[in-house]
Amino acid sequence: MAATDPFTPEIAYVETSRVACDGATQTSPALGHPRVYLQIDEKGYVDCGYCDKRFILKGGIADTAPDERTDPGAGENSDGSLPSRPAA
Repeated sequence: MAATDPFTPEIAYVETSRVACDGATQTSPALGHPRVYLQIDEKGYVDCGYCDKRFILKGGIADTAPDERTDPGAGENSDGSLPSRPAA
């Protein structure tokens, strides 16, 4: 298992738009926060308000979009503007 930056929030890929978070991890299951239930919206992800864990819906728009938290400036054009979304 590769070491990760302790300041980078955890990211979980999920298959349902309703998720629960209690802040527990495999390394410290006894530690955490009160369990909260979160709903993934049209952005395709939701962040826990307690621990900042990000839940990304598999196959959703955020599943393929660059992650701004791990790659600042990701998804921007060279001039810093956001790319336009193609019409459906």
